[in-house]
Amino acid sequence: ETGPRISPRRGFVAGGKGSGRLPVAGLGLTNTRRGGKNALMFPAVIFLCRISLRKFFAFSVVLFTFAAISPASAHDGGYAIGGRLLKIDTRREPAKHQFIFSASKELLVFPTHDPAVEGSAILVRWSGSGGGGGGRSELIELDPASWKGLGKPAGAKGYKYLDKSASRGGIKTVIYKPGAKGGSLKIIAKGAGWDQELTGPNDSVWVHFRVEDEWTCAKFGGDIKKNEDGFFLAKKAVAPSECPDSVCGNGIVESGETCDDGNLDDLDTCSNGCTIGGECNGEDFDSTFDAIQEIIFDSGVYGCASAGCHGAAVPSGGLSLKVGESYAELVDVASTIDPGTKRVVPAEPALSVLYDKVHARNMLTTTTFGGSPMPIGLTALSDEHLQALYEWIRGGAPEDSVVAGTAELLATCLPDPDPLTIPEPDPPAPGTGIQFQQTARPLVANAESEICMATYFDFSDLVPVGDQVNCSLGGPNNYTGKCFRWHKLTLAQDPQSHHAILNFYAGSNTPSSSFWGSWTKKLADTEDPDQGATCDPEAIDSARGFHLGCSSKIVKGIGCGALGGGLFGQGVVVSQESYYQQEFADGVFDLSPVAGIMLWNSHAFNTTNTDGTLNQYLNLEFADSADQVSPVSPVFDISNIFYMNVPPFATQEICGNWVAPSGANLFNLSSHTHRHGVRYRIWAPPNAPCSAGPFCSPGSPGQLIYTSTTYADPKQLDFDPPVYFPPGTSTANRTYRLCSLYDNGSTPSSPSVKRDSNPVGSGCGAKPLVCANEGPNKGLACGSSDSFCDSSSGAADGSCDACAVDGGLTTEDEMFVLLGFLFF
Repeated sequence: ETGPRISPRRGFVAGGKGSGRLPVAGLGLTNTRRGGKNALMFPAVIFLCRISLRKFFAFSVVLFTFAAISPASAHDGGYAIGGRLLKIDTRREPAKHQFIFSASKELLVFPTHDPAVEGSAILVRWSGSGGGGGGRSELIELDPASWKGLGKPAGAKGYKYLDKSASRGGIKTVIYKPGAKGGSLKIIAKGAGWDQELTGPNDSVWVHFRVEDEWTCAKFGGDIKKNEDGFFLAKKAVAPSECPDSVCGNGIVESGETCDDGNLDDLDTCSNGCTIGGECNGEDFDSTFDAIQEIIFDSGVYGCASAGCHGAAVPSGGLSLKVGESYAELVDVASTIDPGTKRVVPAEPALSVLYDKVHARNMLTTTTFGGSPMPIGLTALSDEHLQALYEWIRGGAPEDSVVAGTAELLATCLPDPDPLTIPEPDPPAPGTGIQFQQTARPLVANAESEICMATYFDFSDLVPVGDQVNCSLGGPNNYTGKCFRWHKLTLAQDPQSHHAILNFYAGSNTPSSSFWGSWTKKLADTEDPDQGATCDPEAIDSARGFHLGCSSKIVKGIGCGALGGGLFGQGVVVSQESYYQQEFADGVFDLSPVAGIMLWNSHAFNTTNTDGTLNQYLNLEFADSADQVSPVSPVFDISNIFYMNVPPFATQEICGNWVAPSGANLFNLSSHTHRHGVRYRIWAPPNAPCSAGPFCSPGSPGQLIYTSTTYADPKQLDFDPPVYFPPGTSTANRTYRLCSLYDNGSTPSSPSVKRDSNPVGSGCGAKPLVCANEGPNKGLACGSSDSFCDSSSGAADGSCDACAVDGGLTTEDEMFVLLGFLFF
């Protein structure tokens, strides 16, 4: 090749010229269900030990009232209360949907648990007869972060839930307060998030509210004012005699149920009737791969495993796609097209020959790695099936797990998604390279966090003595004073990471220092007897070069500053993707210390209902003699990194210049933005000087060499051979024009507008807020008034919650960065 090419590699890298820096890869009454109907008074007495003296007097009113209640009123299902008002209106467009429930002066409404700590949920059910309606909402699990304790101390006067974005089932406000004459409970949902389509007429509507494992219920069926499709209005409901013993949809498997997942997906393994085996479009499968096998490989539509192709006695290309054989012949197996390629690379569709072939057939293009697009002569994979294959590979290509979203794409029924992992990649062959490993960091279900931890390494026995050179990289912990040259890196991590940042610690704290806290075993197998045991990081396995699973304390926070990263770290590898690979141009190398401490920073998430872990692996392959000519230098242009200021519901393109150094050989360029960066472009020289920011214009169409439209998967532009800028080359002929387009919710298909209430990100801070919802004042400054943003006067559906996007570190903020590599 003689010109630039876009390669499918991932991540970005920034090191330092000749520095040996790793590059940056881009009531006390417990629920009486526990003790039976005669268990009321004992739990009430126990509870007195759990509340503060300040609450004792108010609680005594409730306690003495309970003494007058007959045992038959103490029900198994929770605390039955009366209701003052219930209004459900879904007649108009989704933005005007409304749900209001209120109860007051109810003795059984007395907060005893903090919903921010213990959890809370809401379920609404309606039933009809004589041709009426019937149905239920999903189980709405409220966001713990949106609860606030009232009074001093917090919670003394109850709790308030406020979520302006109505991110959980449309619920915006919940008031949960005690009172001398009885407590109050009010629940308000507004907007499209409340998408429960109420059909009618209905005989009754139940409202269930949970904090911790204690349920409160109310039933409206007496004084009904309005009762029709999409509209139910009732007042002054008396308390039912008891709450139901079994409620389908509350997330608890009870009498008469074989399952209860709380959702409204009748296509998963738990039906809406709370029985195992929902109504699926197709068969039930245990894993995503099982479904792919039957629906794609075994399909007569595609013919992949037919007798004339990959199901023959001697299968085409030596690849069998028959049941029981296909997985072992696909994942991490070298392709016959090129031994340097693999049929399926876990977490990396772009480097997987299987995906390359079916993608080329679908898109009517040629393959990247050679060979013919597949299937030959038959129907190309549907868009949904192609995407399912992509998601399976990107999810680590698991054999027995479920990858989120694949059930829908394959139109079939699968269990709930699993936390995803990739197979542990093989280290480089002995004498050709080494492998670093991060220990398994815990990932709690339905949560995300950013942490840092350290591991110690010593590769003295793995790096040939002749390949070790003197260097100071790694500071005092590089006790050998040696480094090795490397030419290629591969960073692989489980597919649940927003980013990974690795760097060498260069401070003075040795592994025995209290600075690192206790070194403990952190293993993927949580049942391993060694899990959590203390360990000596310097008691290394000489075959690996480190103590497997042994790492320092875990510190939460951005980057690794608390553990000596940042200014004190040397060499950085950064990746936004699960799989990142970088091979330098011929003759180019970088350095790594033979011994030292590696800092591992990761921002990881777990959107499943099961706890998991995150693992990372870094392979460095030694530079042979031919590749030990020139040290690598990074391209890391941040001159306009935080220049953007994108108004809500608008776009803004920022442009600037980067000038290649005189005498440089440029062999790679890439980009870095965040969620709102929807297009990054680069134009080749020559380019004139320009004023950075919105005053600098895009380059000439004929010089456009790079376009990347996916921020989390930036394209890599490789120059082969490298572009050389001889000494004396004019500035214009060394100037590249860079432009990045940012979109702050300008269209329905744009990245959503930045919101102050978003739990992930920096919020809006002191920036002016504008109306975030549809209506006459959408996008107008609103101070902090939600009512100003109402879609119509008195609608009470307004959200004063949006703001401009400017520079920052989180996904909700933005950056404008050029990355790449060169050498001299």
